[in-house]
Amino acid sequence: MLTDAELYCIEIIKGKRTGFTAALARAGLRVLSWAYGLGVFCRNWAFDHGWLRRYSPPVPVVISIGNIVAGGTGKTPVTLMLGKQLTDYALAIITRGYRSPAEQLSSPLVLSRGNGPLYPSSFCGDEPYLLSQNLPHAHVFVGRRRSSASRMAAKAGMQVILLDDGMQYRYLSRDLEIVVVDGSDPFGKGYFLPRGFLRENLNALARASLVVMNHVSDRVQYLSCKHQLARYTSAPLVAVHPVIDSIHDLHDSPLKLPKGTRVGMFCGIANPDHFRELIEKEGWQVVAECVSADHIAPDPELLDQFGRHCVKQGAEALLCTEKDKVRMSETHACPLPVAWVKMHLSIVEGQNHWNAFIASIKVKLDQDSALRNSAPLV
Repeated sequence: MLTDAELYCIEIIKGKRTGFTAALARAGLRVLSWAYGLGVFCRNWAFDHGWLRRYSPPVPVVISIGNIVAGGTGKTPVTLMLGKQLTDYALAIITRGYRSPAEQLSSPLVLSRGNGPLYPSSFCGDEPYLLSQNLPHAHVFVGRRRSSASRMAAKAGMQVILLDDGMQYRYLSRDLEIVVVDGSDPFGKGYFLPRGFLRENLNALARASLVVMNHVSDRVQYLSCKHQLARYTSAPLVAVHPVIDSIHDLHDSPLKLPKGTRVGMFCGIANPDHFRELIEKEGWQVVAECVSADHIAPDPELLDQFGRHCVKQGAEALLCTEKDKVRMSETHACPLPVAWVKMHLSIVEGQNHWNAFIASIKVKLDQDSALRNSAPLV
């Protein structure tokens, strides 16, 4: 579960707390956010003026997928969507492995050499494992030293690098910058951390080659968000929405839950509200929820207690995300069946922009391949 302090802070940011104490807390957090914003400004200024150097790996195309807020926008699903478009090329994914043992290693971990994950999620992290499992053709490198990982990718002959959550990692040069925003709150409540969720100045959106707006429910929301973004970027805009493909048990066998089935929901993701909305949109009734911090595996004892509570509420199953599933053991004991939800992002606006973006990448990669094949042997 999230700690009381974490929950309180999130409720302050989202405006769910009122009264004098909450107002005082907001004032204190705003002072801290000014300091955070100043640090962000100084760091970006140093990169923009060459005071901090960036490494350019000898790879034809480097693409960063990131955001301007702290988590919850859907960077990893966008990375998956992009990776599936590049199966014909030598693809590398570089990711930090946040809150994992691999993140602390002195050199990057080679999680996959193009044949799926070589280490468990408990060591490499949930998102790297999920990426290597769903993109088995990709080479996946995990760790803080992402410039070093890019050297390893180049040495392995990779043609294209996807830098997962790379917007703030400016030590590594990139050819294209994809910025993912949440259509329900594109600017993270309008404040830097910890008063809001921003971790970049809004002017950083000008660096975007493409903006992907996630969690778009209708065209009215799309147009409203598009109008807000137009103040900061002229990049093409693609709107997407998560769609449930299927549900599976912990052994990956498909399951069916009729509409109206009462379920318990548990997850350790940055924005659990979106997952609940998706479940309820599918017609399932959420009787209770258990939320832990992002990237944290569910505690077996707590999950058992939660399952017993859900049994009393008439639930027939517990649902979690695929990201939660990769952190769990198949033998995880629980009084109710545990199922995970397989999802993908569906493009609802801007399909032409997405097609053009993918086509431009492939043209560059094909040109590079042709150039290499025509080069005389020395």
